[in-house]
Amino acid sequence: MTGTGLGAILFGPSAVSILGIIVLLFQAILLAHGGLTTLGANTFSMAVAGPFVSYGIYALCKKAKVNQKVSVFLAATLGDLCTYCVTAIQMALAHHADTTVFGAMGKFLAVFAPTLLPLAVIDGILTVLIVTALESYAKPELRAIGFIKEVH
Repeated sequence: MTGTGLGAILFGPSAVSILGIIVLLFQAILLAHGGLTTLGANTFSMAVAGPFVSYGIYALCKKAKVNQKVSVFLAATLGDLCTYCVTAIQMALAHHADTTVFGAMGKFLAVFAPTLLPLAVIDGILTVLIVTALESYAKPELRAIGFIKEVH
């Protein structure tokens, strides 16, 4: 679960991309998670592709007047799934010696699916719960960032 869907919905994908690279740099340097050699690939999948897809889905749902909770769920869930699919493509491009790139991509997606599909759904549900809580307890702040529009 990346949480980038929530950030993209609230603050826009560009802000989340900047925050994402900071977090990934912190992970690479201080936690030895991923490392500096994978920083570009990780940044693209987790801090660019996922947030922009989340924001795009949320914007499309708003335009189509889809229920807000459904919109938030779809944006967070599908943004996470996009992140995982981009990662599978990246892994396939790097590790396809025994098969084609598409064969490797299928293998990576098959390995990712059992754990990452449920995590994406859970992230969608948690994001809906967080947005609901924010709407209950932080309306002025949500108005200030433009998430809730003033009704006159």
